Amino acid sequence: MRALPGRCAHARQARRSQEMRVRAYLCSFVVILSLLCADSKEDAALLNGADSLYRGDFATSFDEFISLFEETKEPYYAKLAAQAAMGKRDTKSALLLAELYIKLSGNDEDLIINKILADVYAQNGQIDQAIKVLEKIYKQEPSNEVGEVLGNMYMLRSMPQNAQPIFQQIYDTTHHIDMLKKLLLAFVAQKQEQKALGVLSQHLLHYGCEERFCEEAIGIYTDLRGLDFAKDVFEKLYVKNPTIPAAMNFMRVLIALKQFQEAQGIAKSFPFDKGLLLDLYVMQGDYARAQKEARQAYEQSQNPKFLALEAVYEFSAQEQPTHKQAESIAKKLGEAIALLQAKGRQESQPETPQDAFFYNFYGYLLIDYEIDIKRGMEYVQKALAIEPYAIAYVDSLAWGYYKLGDCERAIKAFSQIPKDQITNNPDLRAHSYQIEGVCGKQDMSQKRVKQ
Repeated sequence: MRALPGRCAHARQARRSQEMRVRAYLCSFVVILSLLCADSKEDAALLNGADSLYRGDFATSFDEFISLFEETKEPYYAKLAAQAAMGKRDTKSALLLAELYIKLSGNDEDLIINKILADVYAQNGQIDQAIKVLEKIYKQEPSNEVGEVLGNMYMLRSMPQNAQPIFQQIYDTTHHIDMLKKLLLAFVAQKQEQKALGVLSQHLLHYGCEERFCEEAIGIYTDLRGLDFAKDVFEKLYVKNPTIPAAMNFMRVLIALKQFQEAQGIAKSFPFDKGLLLDLYVMQGDYARAQKEARQAYEQSQNPKFLALEAVYEFSAQEQPTHKQAESIAKKLGEAIALLQAKGRQESQPETPQDAFFYNFYGYLLIDYEIDIKRGMEYVQKALAIEPYAIAYVDSLAWGYYKLGDCERAIKAFSQIPKDQITNNPDLRAHSYQIEGVCGKQDMSQKRVKQ
């Protein structure tokens, strides 16, 4: 191939030596200028391939550069063809051409080629090879993007000691939450929980946290057994900025620490949903206070949900409710449910898991105290229609069949409950003994009669 004269030859030489990325290495001006300088078949093929590469037509570009490489055996064309192959997601060809470029040129430090190799190795799951190439790239281009990929590869290979300083450097630059999470993970993987807690605490105190990350942070403190650290941090954030979100986060920590009295004090200082204060009383087993609070909430809002909760808490406050008390509470709960259903129809609202809870509670009262077993079964069925896999509701159904004397259905329903759930729950164990015991004896008696 003859050399281009003057300025055109100089332009051609510049094209061959540049190391810019796939879509940025040629600008429109260069393409136009090069077209003006082209005076050979090879030049025209090069320019067509470059233009196709620039426009994202990777298949055409690949064909042009492969043809040029086959004709000239110049490594540079193998490199361009490798770029085009990656563009059209032909990783097999990209890998072969990249390796061929290194073999022919003797240059294993080419940034673009190494990026192609790293990408292909990563996609093929060849993590060790990807790490070696990424280490070369990171030395040449210590960017956050490359560093994060390399750090991720180190973590995949259980090398947190290598990933941690990279994540630390990127976090120090960006203070980005995603990078903070990766840094914490690297510390934990090295069993450096105290360092992880320290970094997390410093981040929260300096930069605060958005609602979702606040919840995640409390979870991290809990997992690392650092709730005392969390209390100190979220208390400072709350004192510094006593808003409802800050109060909620501080209360979450206090509840996790079972410091309910302190949480109650905060809850009373803000116009939270009354349900939050009720939950705090329930967590402490103070059903009498919860009942009183539910009554006040109903009087203020006229929301029948609180009327239903009042009935539930009234029952729970009794150590051993009598049949008369159960009848009275069931009547109140039934009236509250009727109001809830009317409200739902009026507002065209679908039934919720909370509705299912009330249906089951009411149904179980009617069944267990034999107030109206069949009606109770109807409400348990309503609860199961909303939440068909709720173990408590399946238990109520089985108990209803048992109370009706339908042993076959009682055993069938109860068999849906996993054995480990029965073992760990005293109420389920009690029902298991009665259902399987009594019904089992009846089944044996029937078999003897048939014999």
